[in-house]
Amino acid sequence: MKENQEIWCGIDVSKNDMTAALDIDRDLPVRKLPLKTFKRTADGLRDMMDWCASLNVPLDMLRVFMESTGVYSRELLQWFQNHFPRIPVSVGNPRHIKHFIESEHLGNKTDALDALAIARMGTIQKPKATPLPPAEYLQLQELVRSRDDLVTKMRSLEVSQKGMPDAASVSSRCFLHVVKVMAAELRKMDMAILDLTERMPEIKTAVRRMCTMPGIGLVSAVTVLSELGPFSAEYSRDAFSARTGLQPVKRQSGTSVNSSRISRNGSALLRKVLYLCSIHAVRKIPSLGSMYSRLVGRGKKPLSARCACMRKMLLILRSMVLNQRDFEENFICSQKKAKAV
Repeated sequence: MKENQEIWCGIDVSKNDMTAALDIDRDLPVRKLPLKTFKRTADGLRDMMDWCASLNVPLDMLRVFMESTGVYSRELLQWFQNHFPRIPVSVGNPRHIKHFIESEHLGNKTDALDALAIARMGTIQKPKATPLPPAEYLQLQELVRSRDDLVTKMRSLEVSQKGMPDAASVSSRCFLHVVKVMAAELRKMDMAILDLTERMPEIKTAVRRMCTMPGIGLVSAVTVLSELGPFSAEYSRDAFSARTGLQPVKRQSGTSVNSSRISRNGSALLRKVLYLCSIHAVRKIPSLGSMYSRLVGRGKKPLSARCACMRKMLLILRSMVLNQRDFEENFICSQKKAKAV
């Protein structure tokens, strides 16, 4: 172990356990790195820190990298910030980590090998620390995602019930009853979202301002905020767009391959909501409508033009919140004259 060298700890997180690996020497083969499994609890995290100390790893030089696994990784990130706030923790995109693990040619696929590869990936790529959104944004995110799951299941049952040949059958009546119950629970969720929004002045102000744009409603505005966290001028327009997965990625090879697509990083729910909002916004906002028509006229596919409008909508919403301005018909034109945020 070299002095004054960052030591990356790769963690493979599961429901009950977390497997940790320490990349103490870049020259060591990945399979030879120290490795140990701990319980995925706050006490298990302390045991892991004791294990790192037993290997003479200074905590001020320790960096942690783990794969995003939903509530499990988010809970572990919360424990790190509560008990070891000085240790930078990065949460990586599962798709990127998967590709790196495959590039290591480890053969088998186990939690231990994943942790070893994640530690080496941290050493090579040195990802930035992942900030934990404020608690109220996490509460909103849980409500919004649960609501979306409920709506999806309810719509599926509605389609199945309407497709039954006998509307008076036992199956049809059971499905109809379940749909009614789900609709009642959906109304409760909407009230909970509204209540939480009203109790948070910062969120309430941002949501009210975002709802002044045609096509954006309460649930849409709350979804954008909960998935992206507080809007901050620290992120440039390009960085903000990159977090949504809407920025174009070019594919070019010789003369036979020359195309582009969106990166699809970030929240799929956010892109789904923006797509639905853009259908109304493109019709109601002249500048977006002309932008859509212009792109399609230049040969872009309708979906590609729609994604460009979604990205434009999101950047307008960002500017509205940061500049504390409601939407206006000439907002897009006046936005160019305003000072860049």
